[in-house]
Amino acid sequence: MVSYEEVRRSFSWNEVIKFLDKNPLDVLTSHDGIAIKRFTKDVVEDISFSDLKRKALRLALYLREFHDVKKGDVIAVLASKKIEQVIVLLATFSLGAIYQPLFTAFGPEAIKMRTRDAKPKVIFYQDDQKDKVSDAIPFSKFDELLSYGELKNIEKINWDDPIVLLYTSGTTGAPKGALIAKRLLLNTYVYMKYGIGIRDSDVFWNPADPGWAYGLYYGIIGPLMFGKTVIFLDEPFNPERTMEFMEEKKVTNFAFAPTAYRMIAGTIKRKYDLVLERASSAGEPLNPEVIRWFMDNYNVTIKDHYGQTEVGMVVYNGWGYETKIKIGSMGLPAPGYEIDVIEDTIAVKRDSPGFHFLGYLNNPEKTKESFRGDWYLTGDNAYKDEEGYFWFVGRKDDVVKVSGYRVGPFEVESVLLEFPAVLESAVVADEDPIRGQWCFTKLFHLKDIILVLSKRD
Repeated sequence: MVSYEEVRRSFSWNEVIKFLDKNPLDVLTSHDGIAIKRFTKDVVEDISFSDLKRKALRLALYLREFHDVKKGDVIAVLASKKIEQVIVLLATFSLGAIYQPLFTAFGPEAIKMRTRDAKPKVIFYQDDQKDKVSDAIPFSKFDELLSYGELKNIEKINWDDPIVLLYTSGTTGAPKGALIAKRLLLNTYVYMKYGIGIRDSDVFWNPADPGWAYGLYYGIIGPLMFGKTVIFLDEPFNPERTMEFMEEKKVTNFAFAPTAYRMIAGTIKRKYDLVLERASSAGEPLNPEVIRWFMDNYNVTIKDHYGQTEVGMVVYNGWGYETKIKIGSMGLPAPGYEIDVIEDTIAVKRDSPGFHFLGYLNNPEKTKESFRGDWYLTGDNAYKDEEGYFWFVGRKDDVVKVSGYRVGPFEVESVLLEFPAVLESAVVADEDPIRGQWCFTKLFHLKDIILVLSKRD
């Protein structure tokens, strides 16, 4: 395997651009074999790449003909891990529209916050989410929608056209809608090749929820791009079940959030017969003791990676090259990216072709605040050592990281203030050994009696 220095020196964006310079539908479906395999306690289902493309084009025609979906319109999906949502994703790309995933743990108010700036032309949902949305299309209607012909004229998408809308939480105000350009595909290619270190022989599994960036970018788009089968285990996370599944499916390359690794290391008692060779962690720093536990018990190193919804994965201890690992460090800049520390904050140079953040929807002030000249400031405090390795310190603002998800205090406080007995509320982070942080909440009663909710209430 080549060294990190050699990869950095020889890396060419032109090669990546040439490989990906076509419609995302073709990028993600021009392969043979099974595209998606979905497992539940009761059902196993799959779909081939060719059927996935055919159904996406049929849905695209339906959306164009019956809902007048055009380039730039938003199509939202409220689902966990379903084949249907990938069909919607690819149909959206075929129309030049913008795909918006919605996390199933969101309540109606959270969904309302995320659909105000750009009202989706259509919302699809899995059937158990119907109480959260109105005037939407359930997945159970899919067979009817796919009975039409196929879209013939696939919309051309330029590199700077938006293809994804994802909301991120901040310190104050409502969540911000990050518009993501087609350049996301460039970032995804680089991360899958050099960060994840995907190989032809790999059975790859990223169980992260596709309602968030890591699950969407690198759990669906990334595997499909490289012709790998997307594996959906559509069940609530359980450490024993996760290890059992990895053993059963002979997973060789695994990527997940630190919370999952901590729960596995803290609860697993019996030995599983894993063939795991590569493991990656992203979302928040991973504890050194958890890394050592996996090395001692399964002879695999979990490599820590860093990224953000707005810019994708940009700093990591990559599997696609040889370099020294410093446990506790998030690693080195991704090939093709210039990363530095500005105002104690991780900063990403936006002249990289893989830089895909177009700004916050209807929020030019917040967009402007995020930049210093040509540098995008992530809001994550870090320092860089003498060898160029980055070390995470904490959030610059008071966003709470719960199991790798960014939770804005404002969102929680807003819900609490809906109760008539609550005059004011304040939410801050409280450290938790498993989930990283919990929302620690103080409620200020109208009669000035302060009620404190414990972190587990």
